[in-house]
Amino acid sequence: MKSTRGWNAVLWLAFGVCAAWIASTETACAAEAKSSQAALIIYGDAANFQNNGAFELAAEEWDKFLKKFPDDPLAAKAQQYLGVCNLQLKQFQKAADAFDAVIKKHPNFDSLQDAYLNLGWCQYSLAGQNVEGMYAKAAATFSQMVEKFPKGKYADQALFFLGEAEYNQGNKDKAAVPYHKLVTEHPQSPLRSDAIYALGVTYEELERYADAGTTYDLFLKDFADSELVTEVRMRKAETVLQAADYAAAEKMFGEVAAVAGFGSADHAVFRRAYCLSKTNKFAEAGALYASIPTNHKQSVYVAEASMSAGRSFYRAAQLAEAVKWLGAAIADGGQYAPEAAHWLCRIHLKQNEPQKAIALAQQILPKAAESDYLVNLKMDQADALYEVADSKTQAVDLYLKIATDHAKHELAPQALYNAAFTALELSQHDDGLKHADAFLKAYAEDRLVPDVKYVAAECLLQKKQFAEAEKAYQELTASYAQHPEVGAWQIRFALAIYLQKKYQQVVDTLSPAIANIKGADSLAEAQFLIGASQFFLNKFAPAAKALQASLKANARWRQADETMIFLARSLREQNNLDEAIKTLAKMIADFPKSRHLDHAHYRHGEYSYAAEDYATAIAQYDAVVTGSPESDFVAYAKYGKGWAQLKTKAYAEAAQMLTALITDHAEHKLVPDAYFARGMCRRQTGEQDGAITDITTYLKSNPDLPNKCDALYERGLAEVALKKHDAAATTFAELLKADPKYANADKVLYELAWAYKSSGDDAKQADAIANFAKLASGYPDSSLAAEANFHVGESHYEKREFEEAAKAYAAAKAKNPAKDIGEKAVYKLGWSHYQLEQYDAALADFTEQLGSFPQGPLKTDALFMKAECLYGLENYAEALPAYKATQGIELSSPTISVLALLHGGQSASQLKQWDEALALLAQIPEKHAESPYVPEACYELGWAKQNSGKEDEAMKDYEQAADKSRGAVGARARFMIGELHFTRKKYVDAIREFQRTMYGYGGDKALPEVKKWQAKSGYEAGRCADVQIQGAAPPARPGLIADAKKYYQYVVDKHPQDELATQAKNRLTELSKL
Repeated sequence: MKSTRGWNAVLWLAFGVCAAWIASTETACAAEAKSSQAALIIYGDAANFQNNGAFELAAEEWDKFLKKFPDDPLAAKAQQYLGVCNLQLKQFQKAADAFDAVIKKHPNFDSLQDAYLNLGWCQYSLAGQNVEGMYAKAAATFSQMVEKFPKGKYADQALFFLGEAEYNQGNKDKAAVPYHKLVTEHPQSPLRSDAIYALGVTYEELERYADAGTTYDLFLKDFADSELVTEVRMRKAETVLQAADYAAAEKMFGEVAAVAGFGSADHAVFRRAYCLSKTNKFAEAGALYASIPTNHKQSVYVAEASMSAGRSFYRAAQLAEAVKWLGAAIADGGQYAPEAAHWLCRIHLKQNEPQKAIALAQQILPKAAESDYLVNLKMDQADALYEVADSKTQAVDLYLKIATDHAKHELAPQALYNAAFTALELSQHDDGLKHADAFLKAYAEDRLVPDVKYVAAECLLQKKQFAEAEKAYQELTASYAQHPEVGAWQIRFALAIYLQKKYQQVVDTLSPAIANIKGADSLAEAQFLIGASQFFLNKFAPAAKALQASLKANARWRQADETMIFLARSLREQNNLDEAIKTLAKMIADFPKSRHLDHAHYRHGEYSYAAEDYATAIAQYDAVVTGSPESDFVAYAKYGKGWAQLKTKAYAEAAQMLTALITDHAEHKLVPDAYFARGMCRRQTGEQDGAITDITTYLKSNPDLPNKCDALYERGLAEVALKKHDAAATTFAELLKADPKYANADKVLYELAWAYKSSGDDAKQADAIANFAKLASGYPDSSLAAEANFHVGESHYEKREFEEAAKAYAAAKAKNPAKDIGEKAVYKLGWSHYQLEQYDAALADFTEQLGSFPQGPLKTDALFMKAECLYGLENYAEALPAYKATQGIELSSPTISVLALLHGGQSASQLKQWDEALALLAQIPEKHAESPYVPEACYELGWAKQNSGKEDEAMKDYEQAADKSRGAVGARARFMIGELHFTRKKYVDAIREFQRTMYGYGGDKALPEVKKWQAKSGYEAGRCADVQIQGAAPPARPGLIADAKKYYQYVVDKHPQDELATQAKNRLTELSKL
């Protein structure tokens, strides 16, 4: 604010009028002073010229006087008046010379005070005309005057202008002293109000605002009617403002601005707006600033107010208004245009319009060379380039140029920091380190030092110099423990050690700091690092807890997607598959653009596979294969998809996917495994040769023992499918040799046994059974143990080792095997017991079979054998209905059908149910004429008929039996024919039939079961003769006795072991007595 100093001319006008008039008494005094007449004449003329205002003529005359009469008693006055006339003529240098001569030549001059005062004024006026050094001379003159005449009549004036002279030299501290002395020591001085005002202004400009305020208060108290009151009130407001009482100052400025006609109202409005801005009332401040160009168009503040309005609206976030007023300031083109351009650039940057900011900066910079905002505009341009993706490198160059060209500017450190930081963002880490080092050397004490050290540490981290980064971050956090970013730096320190796999150190570092970490993102990252470290330490429960805490802090932080993947993996490791899968599904849904999406899909596929949700697994793996073809997980996904397809029995599709892996990723570590999996698929699709080739290729990769054995097993199965039984046996044997404790050894033994069994080589059948036995004994809990036991049982059964067979069949049955083996096992167990004539046990077995397998393929055979067991137990009453139950159903063979009829008929015969017997037995020759059991059926028919009183019909059936059988049945039937003749006392016919039995059917070489009937026939033949002896005529008796002896002797000689041999001997003894 300009000072009001219009008093100078007014004040001095009064002095000049007084000094310019010369009283007539001075002339009389001059005569008395014994001046010459000539001197008096010139003196008088000069005085008259002066008194009549002819100052130029007067000055000439005074000069003439002084030249002619330099020593005249009136010379001092003449010298004084010469100065006064030149003063009136504004010939200040001539006047000053005159007054200076008075002081030097006439130190006792009675008007010496006037001379000093006028000399000081002339010097002061010359200073006003920019004559160098004159304010200093004026100050010296007024200072001498005050010293010589401290109580002089002009002391107040001398003090005042001494203050003015010092003030105008910039010596405001010195100026304040005479102002203050005038105010305090000359209370009646007409200059007091001006002195108070000047003193207040001086204090104000010395920033002694409290003193200034007190001085202005004095002015307002003592000179309330002064025309300067409004201005002083405004200045008082300024002191209140400077005391930071912005609200009070704003009110005072408002009151002043409202004074009608106040010439400095624009200033008051300007300062009021400033007060509002200091109380953060930016919108109100902006409106007031904007009122100046509108309401005070001629104000010197128009340009600055436009700019300030723009700045205030900017701070009030009223950007449209800010743009308007900043644009006006720029359009004005004055000194404020660069600053306005600076703020408008910031707006463009806020509004994401960096190109506009660049254009504006480029437009204004050529005109801002002398502006205080030159560097700000350069920074704006650099910041705008930074915001343009492809221009960050240019931004770095410009930041560096600012730091170089304006190294002492307050923004130079910021520019160099920005260069380092941007280089970090551009991954130009070496440059970032270089710029950071340059900063630390140039600005070691700058506030940005910690941030620059952060950039350096981060560059090291990004360069993967983790140990160096660890050290840098450790020093940073230790040196700046109170820095607001120290929490973030601690996290980066933790990251540096995390990347060195110092996982426990990460946990130990961050866990105690968690409670003090501020900010959701920082907390989320810290918990993530703890969780990930715990994961790698195999502490999955704490890992999951920390990772969940990370997501709770901020579910959308920059690594939330990765956090969810680690959380899913931690849950998976705890066998919480459902939650792991849900977590991955949520991650995929929430972060569809994540750079970790391929990983998430892969893990989702992997876990879905583990959950046996193969359809989802295939879809997730496919999302990797098709959606992220360049991903590192593609090969793994192809492998996983192939396995999932294999699990769903989509073998052809699986083989195709695995082929893609083998072809597209020939050097990948999974290729050998892919050959193995493809071999499995090919085996399932019938490409057995291809399967063998793939698996053999896999085996060449020297897999670990478990996988080698799995592969051998698969190859063996393919060889089995090709009926290469020898090759299969070799493969399975190799497997068991490699790992006798192989997890699926039972299956291997099973396949090995079958390979031997199917080889067609009788010599290897024993090997087959040996391996079945080994399976059964070594793996009793195997699902294959039942069948193995069954095959062992079959082997024993074929050898008629029925007891051992029964043990094996029982072991097979005990495993509750599948229906096929289960039914066969119990069925053959029953047969084994049956063969051992353990009919009760056999009956129980067949009954169990029918109960457990009521619809089994061996059902009918079991029905038959149940009847057979009852028959064997001679429980004919139950056997008969059991046999009858087999009628009308198809038995497993014609033989069994015949036996069911035969034994059924026999059971009926035993029960003397002859009609029932005949009904059953008659079906045999009728329906099964070719059956070997027809003779026996005929015999049984004969027996039933015989017992039914149908002996003639019985005779025919016996004859049929005797003719059709050369064995025991035939012999028995022939015997029965003899018996019928015997009962009818047709002894000759009877003996003839008995003889056919005795000597027929192999004679002496007959089978043991035939010999029984031969012995019976011999004995009965003897009886035929024997029974006739007693009643025979004497001539016939010797012959009958001889015949009887002959037949009895036959029994004794030919069948000595038969039970009838003893009886025959007894009869021989008795007959010998006759």
